[in-house]
Amino acid sequence: MRGQSFDLLSYLNHFLGSHGPVLDSEQLEELLAGIEKEVNSMRIFFEALVNTDLWKNWDINPNPYKPMILAVGSEIDRIAIAHNEPAFHSKKHMMDVCLMLTYLLKQEMSAKDNGSLSQVWESSSVEKWQLLLAAAAHDLGHPGLINSVPFELEQQSLNFLETLLLEAGHEPVSTKDILKTMTPWILATDHGQYQALLERLSLSSTQHEDSLAMLLVEADLASSILPIRGKLLTNRLCEEWAGTYPEKSIALRNQVGYLKFLTSLRFLSPHSNEAGISTILHNSLTQLRSQMP
Repeated sequence: MRGQSFDLLSYLNHFLGSHGPVLDSEQLEELLAGIEKEVNSMRIFFEALVNTDLWKNWDINPNPYKPMILAVGSEIDRIAIAHNEPAFHSKKHMMDVCLMLTYLLKQEMSAKDNGSLSQVWESSSVEKWQLLLAAAAHDLGHPGLINSVPFELEQQSLNFLETLLLEAGHEPVSTKDILKTMTPWILATDHGQYQALLERLSLSSTQHEDSLAMLLVEADLASSILPIRGKLLTNRLCEEWAGTYPEKSIALRNQVGYLKFLTSLRFLSPHSNEAGISTILHNSLTQLRSQMP
């Protein structure tokens, strides 16, 4: 179907329609699997995503983020051609994260309507575009390794992004301001910092910066909790680690390792609550435990 017979924009609008119902795990699996099967270009993916009805509803004028996101898409495609992509941290993962971020942000409307959206979790249209840029670039140039020090690879992706945007001719001052806003969000995707972020969000004095960071982190993790895709992604991460971290690869491939990972996750945002993400996680854990000897 790849090519003329697949209408990517219509496909995205079908699943992400601004007034559509909440998707169950099977529909989310279908959305992500369909994109992976039919779309092989990050640039083409972003060209369609930013033109969906949902993102048009959030558009701003002027919008400096669209060309930045498209530039990131082109760079991801270039890197994939020039180098072997990591098995997990590939354009497939980046598409997943951007789709799940979009889906979570969509829930903000219904959370606001039913009164479950506190001000600290509410994102402006500008912040939504900044989050999409952060999702697009959070693993830019990822080498398939694990941080040897905190934030190592996340900072590397930020450095790549800054170089890319400046070389593409984006205004240096505004680029640095945008990166300053996005930096704590992207740094929060270092999984070694996950528990600390959860603890900060449990405090009564939750910071807006941490709430937006958690939205990106939840988008980064959400596809991994799906019953079918989660196992597929786990196998890809095992493959990515097999040569460099064989013990970690073996431990994760074991069902006990995957179960330990899933049980460590918590989805706190009102967006995830509206989407039923915790229920999906609970069902995946139940299914996984039932399959263990």
